[in-house]
Amino acid sequence: MADTPWVPRTPSDRREAPRFNISLPVTFSIISTGRICSGLVDNLSLGGVLLVTDERLDRDENIIIHLPIAHDTTVNVEASIVRTSNLGEVGVAFASLSDEAMQRLSDFVDGRPSREV
Repeated sequence: MADTPWVPRTPSDRREAPRFNISLPVTFSIISTGRICSGLVDNLSLGGVLLVTDERLDRDENIIIHLPIAHDTTVNVEASIVRTSNLGEVGVAFASLSDEAMQRLSDFVDGRPSREV
């Protein structure tokens, strides 16, 4: 499957996709250092996640988030930090998703109640 091209997100894109409440332990890799860290996905959309972590991350830092969407399936997604807070909440925008990854994430969130965040 071909990767979709990276398209920068603008503030008007922020709530393009519905968000889904979820409490999902994840790991993520910081691309610049290769360091593997852990966190908790608080909510998820097809555009990104809200990640809660004790790791200090900087805006515009690039990561690969490893999303365990099934017992034996993990989707690895390149992403960029778009927002941070002192509470450990990190807004993460997906940089690119292959068609297959998009379908897997879509299947994963399908049927979950959405909420406005």
